[in-house]
Amino acid sequence: MSLKKINEIINLIRKNNKFLITSHVSPDGDNLGSVTALKLALEQMGKKAVMIIDDTLPSSFSFLPDIDKIISYESDMEVDFDLCFILDCSDFKRIARVEELLADKTIINIDHHGDNPSFGDYNLLGDVAATAELVYQLISEIEEIKMDKEIATAIATGLITDTGSFRYSNTTAQTHQIMADLLTYNVNTAKICKEVFDTYSYASLKLKGKVLENLKVDDSGKVAWIKVSQDLLKDTGSTLEDADGLVDYPRSLAGVEIGVLFKEVEDGTVRVSLRSNYYFSVDKIAHQFGGGGHAKAAGCTINDTLIKAEDAVISTIKKELSQVN
Repeated sequence: MSLKKINEIINLIRKNNKFLITSHVSPDGDNLGSVTALKLALEQMGKKAVMIIDDTLPSSFSFLPDIDKIISYESDMEVDFDLCFILDCSDFKRIARVEELLADKTIINIDHHGDNPSFGDYNLLGDVAATAELVYQLISEIEEIKMDKEIATAIATGLITDTGSFRYSNTTAQTHQIMADLLTYNVNTAKICKEVFDTYSYASLKLKGKVLENLKVDDSGKVAWIKVSQDLLKDTGSTLEDADGLVDYPRSLAGVEIGVLFKEVEDGTVRVSLRSNYYFSVDKIAHQFGGGGHAKAAGCTINDTLIKAEDAVISTIKKELSQVN
């Protein structure tokens, strides 16, 4: 990432007035925090910005400023905009049907995934803990924008969630320096962590118990996984959103290197979340199934049954892991 690229984007912002901001499906704290922070910043400049994501939003992020202004994509919708920001997407296809709005539009791609192919007309990429770091750096260079509590809260949410409250190895000195600055704007980190990590519905706790009863571990003790089926969701009165974060349980098992969560979606697909602890890069597993991510956290969506998806992914992991060892 360079100051030259940041200045190119700033010039584009100043020359245009209407912006579309989008990000990946299966929204998380980094993409939602980055999207809302950029939207608030653009509005400070007197610009118009619309946020569209092709998915439902997790209720755990309802505290984010202006998150209620994010529009869920609908077929045949019409949006008037000059430029599009795509945030936190390792691949263009991750925006799903929002792609239909972007024919002949200039795209500004801001992302921190190492496998990003620079799909934008302008690309602000960096090896940082979260896309929110890049949004912070962009905003900091625009003199018309004054950091405030709302923007700081949105950026802090991205940092906190993508670093696991600064526990993951992607956390750097720069991450902490940015967070230190954000704290001067009275960001309530306790509230962010409570809402995102420590608030559960009764149904979600029932789901967690049932899922963990069926935790599986391979013979080596290095791979552990859990599954969430549609039948289990119905039995516990829970939703797919209630399964968010469960992948940390198999990964946290003593001796395990790779943890996997399989979630059966109502449309017949299976969403796979992959996590690793030390030496294995799970993004190479995700890539084999059309997904992506980071070395320690990745994911993909498989168009098959839950059982077949489980068999395919676990067998692939075992094969790759045997070559590493």
